[in-house]
Amino acid sequence: MKPLHHGVRTTIWVVVIALVAFVFANWGFFVKNVSFWWQRDVSGSWTALAGELEEPNRIRVASLDIEAPLIYIDEVGEGPFQEALAQGVVHYPGTALPGQTGNAFYFGHSSDFAYKPGEYKTVFALLPQVAVGDVVEVSDARGRVYSYEIYNTMVVSPTQIEVLGQGDGNERLLTLQTSYPVGTAFKRFIVQAKLI
Repeated sequence: MKPLHHGVRTTIWVVVIALVAFVFANWGFFVKNVSFWWQRDVSGSWTALAGELEEPNRIRVASLDIEAPLIYIDEVGEGPFQEALAQGVVHYPGTALPGQTGNAFYFGHSSDFAYKPGEYKTVFALLPQVAVGDVVEVSDARGRVYSYEIYNTMVVSPTQIEVLGQGDGNERLLTLQTSYPVGTAFKRFIVQAKLI
């Protein structure tokens, strides 16, 4: 058997190092996904969060064990978005509020660099595991809870801003967004839901 050419060995090492760096940089994402699938394999179903949302400005997707604060900002831009994402799931300025006619649009990290501040770097790591029919609950500033049933998921490019659309003026919609695939911002994973 012929030994590997020096260039091939170098390429293999570069690929291995890049893969290790990628997994390390997105460690939280992988831990959440492995835990999710391990729990499903062991129990046959995911143990959903129990009880009701008791605090104002919260979001919960019980089927994925996601619960986080909703952060409201007035300014559109990368700086304000990144600062707010460190604190929770962010409402896109100018879109509907929970329970209102229109499209309440929220976005959160699926993964982020370990050195960045914040506790919500992987808040939406499991979002691509959501199923049509699952329920998203959001509480408004007064603590009223609104439940939305998921009717569609899709992957879009960052330029497909029609996902921010406010509907036909009669519907009460909710859209969730996270970056996709893990460790990139090449695409967006979108979840669409209607008030029930």
